[in-house]
This record gives sequence, C-alpha cells and structure tokens, in this order.
Amino acid sequence: MYEHMKLEKELSQHCDLTKIKYREEINQYYIVIKRKQFTANNRDALLLKLYDYFYGAQNRTLEESYREWMLWRQEIKTNSKTIRENANEWNSYIADSELATLRTKDITVEHLENFLYSITADFAITSKRLTNITVVLNGIFKHSVSLKLIPHNPLSDVDLKQFRKRCMPKNTSKDNYTIEERKRILEYLADREDIYALAIQLDFYLCVRIGELFAIKYSDIENGLLHINRSMRGTYELDKEMNIIAKGFTNEERIKGNQSTGFRQIPLTDKALAIVEKTRCLYPDTEYLFMRDGRQLVLNTFNMELKRTCQKLGIKYRSSHQIRFTVATMLYEQGVSITKISALLGHADTATTWHYIRKNNPDESTINTMKALLD
Repeated sequence: MYEHMKLEKELSQHCDLTKIKYREEINQYYIVIKRKQFTANNRDALLLKLYDYFYGAQNRTLEESYREWMLWRQEIKTNSKTIRENANEWNSYIADSELATLRTKDITVEHLENFLYSITADFAITSKRLTNITVVLNGIFKHSVSLKLIPHNPLSDVDLKQFRKRCMPKNTSKDNYTIEERKRILEYLADREDIYALAIQLDFYLCVRIGELFAIKYSDIENGLLHINRSMRGTYELDKEMNIIAKGFTNEERIKGNQSTGFRQIPLTDKALAIVEKTRCLYPDTEYLFMRDGRQLVLNTFNMELKRTCQKLGIKYRSSHQIRFTVATMLYEQGVSITKISALLGHADTATTWHYIRKNNPDESTINTMKALLD
C-alpha cells in the first residue's frame, strides 16, 4: 500500500490528489479535505498522513511504521547521516525478517527475542551492531507510542544483556601506523605540493575527525592553536522507495558527539604550522585550508591518495580514521594523560577515548622492568 503508485490509487478513491498544493515560501505541501487541512514538508509524507486519515494506522506493519518514522525524521530535519546509518541497519537485518511483516501493535517481547536470537546466532554480529539495530527498533516503537498507535514500547521489556553475550568479540586485529611508518609517510610527502599530500601530512600531526580536517579555515588557526569550530558532513535524502540518496556536503557549526567538548583547541607543532604556511603560500585564495578546483576535499579521494602512498612505500594501508587512533596512541605512550587526550579528541568521557588507544606489544623498558622484578 505504501508503494507510491498503489498508495495514490487507494487514496484517489477518497480524495482528489490533484488538489495538493505547494507553498514555496515555507516549503510545505497541503490539501484541504472536508474543511480539514493536511500539511507536510514533502508530498510522500502528506500521502501517508492522508492514508492514516482514511484507513487508520492501527493495522500498520512494522515496515510501514518504519517508513512513517523515517519520513517524519526527515521532515523534522534529523541528521541525514544518522538516517542513512539507520536505513542500512534496517535493510541489512530487519527488512527481510518476519518481524517486519507483523502489525506493530501485535509485536510482543517473544517476537523481539526470537528475532534477536536469530541475528545473534553463531556470534554473527558485534555488540555495536546489535546496539545499532535496537536503536532503529526503539525509534520505531517510541514514535508509534507518541502517535498513540501502541500503548507501550515492547523493546523496553527485553533484557538485552543476554544477547550481548551472544555477540562476537570486538575486533582487536585493527592496528595503527607505527612511529616508523608515520615517519616514512611524512618524509615521502614532504616535497610534494599537491593538496592531498599536504592534508595527509597535517592529519598525522592532529587527532581530529576527517570532517573536521576538511572544514578548517585559515582563520581557525591563531597563536599556534587550531580552533575546531565546524565539521563537514555528508547530506542524504530518502527517495520514494526509501532508498538513501547522497545529496552532497555541508559545513556545519556543530561537532559530532557532545557539543561542550567537541568545540576545542588543538596545539600545533612547529612542523604542523609549517605545513599550514606552505598550504597558504601554494593556495592563498581558498576559503578552506584544503580545497581543490574550488571544492573541499572529501573522504573517498583522501583515502585513495593515502592508500596509493602506502602502496608506494610498502606500508599496510589503514584508513584516515586510523590516523586519529595513531596520534592518540602515540600521545598516550609518551605519557600524556587519558583525560588530556580525551579533550584533544573531543570526547565527552574517557571511556570512549580508551577505545582509541591501541596497546602495542611490551616495549623494551617494560620487558626489562618485568625481568628485574619477577626474576
């Protein structure tokens, strides 16, 4: 019924859809039926409201509740990256399950537990993935409660601890760039003047998110400090088939995670400042520090250039995000406290920061200390 053509066919039996109008000044679609006005920020959302009006929403399946929830979130301007991540979890784990076909009001704790047992069988998913899936289910049920379609969120009655024990252990095989690898990459890129080489070099002197790196302006650097004031974010939109469509990028004056810790200052070393000055000399008229042909750098091309550099040097490639892990681990191993590293990373608590510290094999001093004490 929620496929576009079927939906319009059903609704046309009750109202004239050609009377749907658009108010451009406030970006709003509307129609008046029996002196009652229905409005929405996009046509599909308006059709869903009309369907609920004529047919009632009490028989809505979980899949239909998911669609309504996602369109509503798009209407209220929920972060599009979050919507994309939620859509990926739905499509990967819930969309083809029996749970999706059940009426939302009929779903019980038993239904949810059977679903969770199935997706965690044989340690098939990580605990993080389980959390992401339950976030989607929670969102659907909470929205249904707010619409008074169901009286209670059934997922709140499920003991998730038992399912976390069925998840695969965290992947500890990920590693960082070593100090020697970092040195070789920086030496290899030192004489290059292209914008990607400069961006990769500076990233190895910072501990920023990649979106924060791409959104740096020259005015953000003052008295040897880099002020993190914004972040580049991808923007996405739902199409009529509930597919996620990439729309481009925006620079937002907000930071991922906790806002009070996200906006921060990062000290720049002399070599980091030299990279900034070199970039300014080579590219003096750009709005942002790292731009090419009038556009900011983006993640995919940055990682492609980083991968080419690693291949040239015979170094194992790790993504740009692992550079952030690398710098955090280097600082920790040189005695910087975890609280200070947490502040540099923009974390609200040190529990998140510990995840970024990749513990390497015992160094020589540790080995000697153990021998002296234990032997």
